[in-house]
Amino acid sequence: MTPQDRNYPEQGSSKLDIQTSKLAAVNAANEISEARSGNRLVMASRWDKLNYMLLGGFQFGQTYMLCGASGHGKSYMLNMLLRDFTNPTLQKDVSKTRILHFSFEMSAAAEMTRRISTLTGISYRKLMSADRPLNAEEHGIVASAAERLKDEPIYFVETPGNRQQIRNTIDRMKQKFPDDNLVVTLDHTLLAQSMPGENEIQTLAELGKMFIDIRKEFGTLNILLSQLNDKIESSSRRDPSVPSLHFPTKTDIHGSKQLYHAADVCLVMHQPALLGLEVYGPDRVPTMTEDGKNLISLHVLKNRHGTQGYTRMIANLENGRIDPWSDNYKADVPLDGPLFSIQ
Repeated sequence: MTPQDRNYPEQGSSKLDIQTSKLAAVNAANEISEARSGNRLVMASRWDKLNYMLLGGFQFGQTYMLCGASGHGKSYMLNMLLRDFTNPTLQKDVSKTRILHFSFEMSAAAEMTRRISTLTGISYRKLMSADRPLNAEEHGIVASAAERLKDEPIYFVETPGNRQQIRNTIDRMKQKFPDDNLVVTLDHTLLAQSMPGENEIQTLAELGKMFIDIRKEFGTLNILLSQLNDKIESSSRRDPSVPSLHFPTKTDIHGSKQLYHAADVCLVMHQPALLGLEVYGPDRVPTMTEDGKNLISLHVLKNRHGTQGYTRMIANLENGRIDPWSDNYKADVPLDGPLFSIQ
């Protein structure tokens, strides 16, 4: 691995910056003053309990890992976060926010279809006319939703690339919008291509290091989707009599050491009902609501500045969203839709 692969200067060709305690203290005092005056730059989500654990929401200059087993909802959650980050009812000012989304797992059109489902309240299955074609009224509602999404400041990169190509693309985006706040999302890390001579674990390790550089150099808010390995699906982890083993740990994350240490915050989404559990964890939390929706347990395994623990959500994935937990849950109207009611 050469220094250029990580965009580091060659040994001896450059000196590392030294910062005095005085400057560090001044910068810390300025950040505290900005927070006190309400000017701290943070991107709130629709989930109040998650915001609380993250000190108000997702912050620029930090890298977040969002992990989960296949089918547990991590891509849906990222899709909702992209909507939240551009939602003026949640954010103080969205005019200076740009989102660069490396959508390696699915096409940009498929991502937009999920957003249309959320906006309209029409299920993904229905949008795809799986059982019957949309009628004229429904199709008109879909067209209105698609028109509304055209001006979102989200930029898609569908073609998978290696970390150097990813970095160059981020650099290009910052050059085009130098004064804007940039959110970078990657769905997901296993689809980043390896550099010559690397194995998968080395690729993940170097990808994590690169995003440390990116957040420091550009002040970006980075969200990286990662996969869980199959340890959490073992029979011992699904034993109702040993509830302490139900919760995910960092060793359940594929390539855990490398990416986990590079991240400022590590979130793990878990739907225990998908593993056959009826109650979850030491508190024996029911894994389904009365109307048959699955519990999502969102664990904050690592949090440099905020709170660790977990918060509960409800999977309403057939309608393209994840709802806040309520003991008296009913699938009501989402924050950002629907545009019209469907009879």
